[in-house]
Amino acid sequence: MIPLSPRLLCCASFVTGDFVLDIGTDHAYLPVYLVMSGKCREAIATDVRQGPLESAKNTVRHYRAAKSVSLILTDGFENVPPEGITDVVIAGMGGETIRDIIAADCAQWVRSGVNLILQPMTKAEVLRKWLAENGFAVTRETVVKDTKVYCVMQVRYTGEIRTISEAESYCGRLNPAELLTRIYIADVQKRLHTRASGLTESGQTEEAEAVKQLIAEINARLAQGGSR
Repeated sequence: MIPLSPRLLCCASFVTGDFVLDIGTDHAYLPVYLVMSGKCREAIATDVRQGPLESAKNTVRHYRAAKSVSLILTDGFENVPPEGITDVVIAGMGGETIRDIIAADCAQWVRSGVNLILQPMTKAEVLRKWLAENGFAVTRETVVKDTKVYCVMQVRYTGEIRTISEAESYCGRLNPAELLTRIYIADVQKRLHTRASGLTESGQTEEAEAVKQLIAEINARLAQGGSR
């Protein structure tokens, strides 16, 4: 069986259907794993650059998965035929990039019951805020330890528009009772403390106080067990 990193294994565990689209594929490891394990009958792997897609082609050829895994050179959802796709994985990108891919006009069909698995490397708070404000619900979220600790989200479109607090945008639906969640949020707080210090040093005291207040709100969520 093809070896997957803990991060991609976690993404694989969130797949619920039998036809997956992997946008920005990681050497096609994930889609090949899913079809070889029998979890999916078919997969599409895409990338915006030719180099990574050549690596994906080599993986598909090596594991003799060409009958089940299709490769497309494209940007996001462009040129992807949506018929039959049950799951979409967008992993290993910044939260802002993932947001822009889902917000594109060519991605409107994911609002018809598709299971989204999203794994932002950075700016998860930006992604969570946009999802809530655009009718997407995070139904499940966890933290996985890889080279660092990363969050993985399972998302579906419900049409319900929500406004979430800044603290919730940073903490998401993560379980604060879990050790990895606390490690993840500690890293978030470290970045916020650094931002607050920089703002203070540059004389932006009001902005620095707002960041400190956000840190306090995150601490309060941890103490209360979050809002799950």
